[in-house]
Amino acid sequence: MKSGPVWLDARITPEVFREFAFFDTFRRQKRWKGPALFALIMGGFAGVCFALRGSREQAALIGAVLLVVGLGLPAAYVLSFFLSVRRREKALKAAGNPVAYQLRLEEDGLRVRQGEQEERYPWEQTALACRLKRCLCVYVEPRRAFLLPPRDGEEEERLWAFLTAHLPGKTEN
Repeated sequence: MKSGPVWLDARITPEVFREFAFFDTFRRQKRWKGPALFALIMGGFAGVCFALRGSREQAALIGAVLLVVGLGLPAAYVLSFFLSVRRREKALKAAGNPVAYQLRLEEDGLRVRQGEQEERYPWEQTALACRLKRCLCVYVEPRRAFLLPPRDGEEEERLWAFLTAHLPGKTEN
């Protein structure tokens, strides 16, 4: 990257999108914790009901309902997320993986061009850069990321070296 800034075309393939969606939702945002806690609490209440089935009428029925709800709602949440990712993957595949945006890594920041709009994000204000298997992610805000899917392993190493040099302490492998 010493040769100067270069525009990179970000082609978001279905595989890149899937990897990023699962990473961002379940690993970075830790959105698995809410459904897991709900299932644990409902399972605990169901366990109490099952323990009281000999002394209370319909305790087993209430326990079964609590268990079904406690496991069913988190499963529905995960299934809904998975199906929405799958729908987006199909749309990307049908569109032929067009260029979503262009990125330019510069010494003073990141420039993003989407159609006619162009935005600049200084490195000091950038939140995080992550390295996934199929792409690099640059979070310009805590909930807004741009993906850099490299063409090959050599380009990925050059991009990652550039990002780690400009974002010390803000990178995650």
